[in-house]
Amino acid sequence: MKVYHTLFVSLLCLSFFLLFFGCAETDNPMANETETYASLFPLEENISPSDYPDGWVKLTDKDIEKLLNLEILPNWHNMDISQEWQQKYNHATLFKQFGDIPEVRYIIEFQRNPGFEISHQLYVAYFEAHYRLFPNENNRRALEEAWNIPNQPGPETVDEGKLREEDPELYIKIQKERFIKNHGDIPQVHIYIDFLRKVLLRIRITDAERLAALEAYFFLFPTEENRIKLEEFRKALGDEDVDNEE
Repeated sequence: MKVYHTLFVSLLCLSFFLLFFGCAETDNPMANETETYASLFPLEENISPSDYPDGWVKLTDKDIEKLLNLEILPNWHNMDISQEWQQKYNHATLFKQFGDIPEVRYIIEFQRNPGFEISHQLYVAYFEAHYRLFPNENNRRALEEAWNIPNQPGPETVDEGKLREEDPELYIKIQKERFIKNHGDIPQVHIYIDFLRKVLLRIRITDAERLAALEAYFFLFPTEENRIKLEEFRKALGDEDVDNEE
């Protein structure tokens, strides 16, 4: 039986800050989950080829070679580049950070096949892959919620990638509601959402606003990768190293 292809908010914003939510605590990342849920990796042993929808494009060795050889521009996340190139740099960064492992392959393959109606197992595997790479509380909760979605047809969901292009104001409203639900009605949420709105509506963004958004996002998702990006931007502005103090 099928569920519709849906991404949680933390994954919907990858194109803006390379937000694969990392975390310093990487020891035995699946320890808590395997007590309750059986791992789906390796996928070839647990998911039948018939579970993949017709038209699903598998990631090839040639695709991987291109990403591994891609020269990533410094500070590309601060540049005005297309969504296609943002995704390429995101995927290349994953391979360079973790190597050619099944979890990275599947995340990239999944993101290259948007819009499919997929099986519950393929859906869950996506969130398990994220949690294996970045074992933090947000990804643990997303994995748990994915497992608990009934394996039956659900209501048709909005194509949020299309919505982001066609009705950015509505897309921003949805993101704001989700961020508040996940993090509370706190200043950092409003700072980031305001930044997101300016990005989508192509409103001029000052360095001060970009810095504030990076600080807010690091507060919400205090990953090593986000810390490095924030530190790099602060250094570019002549500031000091990053502290993540509440």
